[in-house]
Amino acid sequence: MSELVLAPWRRAPGASLRLYLGFARLAFLKYLAYRLRYYTGVVSYTIFVTGNAYLFRALFASRPETAGGVEIGGFTLPEMITYIAVSWIGRSFMFNNIDRTLAHQIQQGEIAMQLIKPFHVQTVTMFEAAGEAGFRLLLFTLPIMIVVVPLFDIGGPPRAALYGWTLLSFLLGMVINCQLNFLVGCLAFYLKNIDGVIRAKAITLDFLAGVLVPFSFFPGWVQTLAAWLPFQGLSYVPVMIYLGKRAGPDLASALLVQAAWAIGLFLAGRLLWARAVRSVTLQGG
Repeated sequence: MSELVLAPWRRAPGASLRLYLGFARLAFLKYLAYRLRYYTGVVSYTIFVTGNAYLFRALFASRPETAGGVEIGGFTLPEMITYIAVSWIGRSFMFNNIDRTLAHQIQQGEIAMQLIKPFHVQTVTMFEAAGEAGFRLLLFTLPIMIVVVPLFDIGGPPRAALYGWTLLSFLLGMVINCQLNFLVGCLAFYLKNIDGVIRAKAITLDFLAGVLVPFSFFPGWVQTLAAWLPFQGLSYVPVMIYLGKRAGPDLASALLVQAAWAIGLFLAGRLLWARAVRSVTLQGG
């Protein structure tokens, strides 16, 4: 009498995609229920852009006029104002709290339930972030653009094709941001409380991503080092593409570096997760 051997259960690729797209849809609907609180964000982001714009206007006004006009770090004043506005607009689209959510689940013991479910938590967080990004794009980023663009007379890129390349670059930046946040969230397996790490990461990323100051304002060796790190892919690279300062081979190499970091950080997240879940300790639940 032959023995009955059960084949391991596997989900078809199409079914997996539908499952994860469901998480993106649920995330969109969840944030849609609390959309009113994001309207105050339109005001705060406008204040951020205004403060930085007047700061750089004062900086440019302090420099002596030349035949070609005032230029600092390779930027004219209109380009600098555009840089600031597009940086903050892009930041409003890609922001997420993957690190805080994952840390909370670990601290409260909820991660145990996530581990027994038939999906990979890292992939779920990516699709949930995509759903949140879709909500932010429609009900947060677009209202900010409606206010900021006419207020500061923000122009478009030099060529219409750069709209598409800029969007692609920002999407790659969103993936990089998600994976960085996931890696930080995984530290909660070892540190338990990572509130300080998250605050330090937020401040550091605003600086290293080029949101506060363009990298062209820094010494050459800093620019060379930053070019091979993932952080400038969050803001600096997309905005430079928008301004037409990354063209031809430089544009292609910038996007390839972004894509390489997105894939590399995703794989690093997979490896760290595989090691971290072996040391799960429940603190509550």
